[in-house]
Amino acid sequence: MEEKIIRCEICSSQNMYEVLDLGHQPPSDAFLSEAQLNDAEIFYPLKVFFCEDCKLVQLSYAVDPKILFTDNYVYTTSSNKPLLAHMSSIAERMVKKMELSQRDLVVDIASNDGSFLKEFAKHGVKILGVDPAHAANIAIKEGTPTIRDFFNENLARNILLKYGKAKLITGFSLIPHAKELPSIINGIKLLLDNKGVFLAECHYLGDLIDKLQYDCIYHEHLRYFSVTAIVNLFNRFGMDVFHAEHIPSHPGTGGEIRIFVCKKGDYVVSNYVKELIEKESRIGLNTHENFDNFRKRVNDNRRKLNEILNELKSKGHRIVGIGALAKGNTLLNFCKIDSTNLDYLGEISELKIGKYSPGMHIKILPESKIFEDKPEYALLRPWNIKEDIIPKLRDKGYTGKI
Repeated sequence: MEEKIIRCEICSSQNMYEVLDLGHQPPSDAFLSEAQLNDAEIFYPLKVFFCEDCKLVQLSYAVDPKILFTDNYVYTTSSNKPLLAHMSSIAERMVKKMELSQRDLVVDIASNDGSFLKEFAKHGVKILGVDPAHAANIAIKEGTPTIRDFFNENLARNILLKYGKAKLITGFSLIPHAKELPSIINGIKLLLDNKGVFLAECHYLGDLIDKLQYDCIYHEHLRYFSVTAIVNLFNRFGMDVFHAEHIPSHPGTGGEIRIFVCKKGDYVVSNYVKELIEKESRIGLNTHENFDNFRKRVNDNRRKLNEILNELKSKGHRIVGIGALAKGNTLLNFCKIDSTNLDYLGEISELKIGKYSPGMHIKILPESKIFEDKPEYALLRPWNIKEDIIPKLRDKGYTGKI
């Protein structure tokens, strides 16, 4: 499935450096029913490469997005309460900053269940969501105008004819996820009004490496951006990243870059962009030495985690996993953690309860079972929102070690 020659998907360079190989893995959101456990699973390469020319860090193989983001995609934004609060504050900020009114259109690409758009609707702004996944049906059912489809340049033309130009286009995690990126960026540029803004948040490469967030690498995330790379990307399409903010405690990933993009020349590029690029150069973010050290730390972490779990199990302790989330499945599959290590995964999403994790086939049970069983140990998989989850687990009666 993997090309013999790896090319950068943006600039087509063959000057690529391997950062990390996490082996072959199934799609992280491809949870299985009991009936599917005997069916063959498809495992895809999960290798990360760095483009020496445009500085983009990217996967070597892109899974067909129809496999990843349609009916089998069960993530819903509303299941992440800290992220909802984060979105609410951004919507309020953008409404005030851009003086958005009922005359203005906000388009959210990869809008999921419409949670973000609801925050704009509270301010009377016109809204439209675009998302190919099952979660779009939730948004439609709840009255959020949503097109269930993949966004691209052709769809942008149709939206333009029916709804007009957009003052603000948002795309949380769109730029890292979307396969047909050139068509998407051309569509965004076409749809943006004069002085319009494209607002996006991307998992930040600096945090991924510094905080050892290798579990955030999975097939849905095709790219891992430095500010240097994302500025290079939009410049290729005649657009400016005119402002950028580092969010080290982002509730979605534990470290993101928020970018504000316009058509070239619409806004003056802020000093923050320049400062972040200079910092990346100063700390050697995009260097072979940094990537090599990251690879070593990842492999050391796998060894240490397995030693801990095996030792606890050898002493007869029960261990459960908290949360059945996509990035947790990267961890399970890379470290080969299965039901001999974890008794089950406790989860609150009804869409996942009763199913099994892809690859390692660990049963997913209601989170409430953890409070009934009171296992001695729990492996917290959504570590990025531990400040929100751990107090709730304690309040509900879990007294074991996390």
